[in-house]
Amino acid sequence: MRFYTHIAGSVLSFLIFAYGMNLPDPLLGLFFAAWISVFPDIIDRFTGKHRGWGHSIFWLIPLSLVTFYNPVIGSALVIGFVGHLLLDIFTVHGCPLLYPLRENSFVCLNRVRRIKTGSNQDKSVLIFIVLLILPLLIFSTPLGSMLTGFNGSSTSFATDNQTENNSVEMKSNININLQVSDGDNKNITMEKVNDTVTTVLVKDVESADNI
Repeated sequence: MRFYTHIAGSVLSFLIFAYGMNLPDPLLGLFFAAWISVFPDIIDRFTGKHRGWGHSIFWLIPLSLVTFYNPVIGSALVIGFVGHLLLDIFTVHGCPLLYPLRENSFVCLNRVRRIKTGSNQDKSVLIFIVLLILPLLIFSTPLGSMLTGFNGSSTSFATDNQTENNSVEMKSNININLQVSDGDNKNITMEKVNDTVTTVLVKDVESADNI
């Protein structure tokens, strides 16, 4: 398969691992998983044999030792490397997992159903993997927290605006027309629901005797 398909496959594999292990920040692991996914092909270019030393499963021994130094990086290297080998097993020529002890390739499916590198099948696998990556990328990385925080900020902003509008409405002037006699008190006391008392002074009151 093409290098971009291997990168996508290894990134997907590590995202599943990060989500299952509840890693707080898997971005560093994603970088190493993507990098190691092209490592087998780079090694084969140096050795001059396609799918030779670089595709040997024995690379897992030194890669596993990295977990003693940094568990996240070590896990990313192992997962990314294994992801490359697994995808190659589904290709036409397979993958020589036991090289150099055994040069025969391990394959899956019948030859007519295997994936040819660079074909439309290869591109279809890439698209399918990317569609799986997107939701995992949101739930397994700080990107999801950023989106949640943005929604929370929007809700808070809307609430603040609503409170401010309510405050403005409470400060609105209210005109009340009353008819009282001359001897009546012109000070009216209004009691609110929250038990606070507001005194409203009625300046112009029309006497009932003048009507």
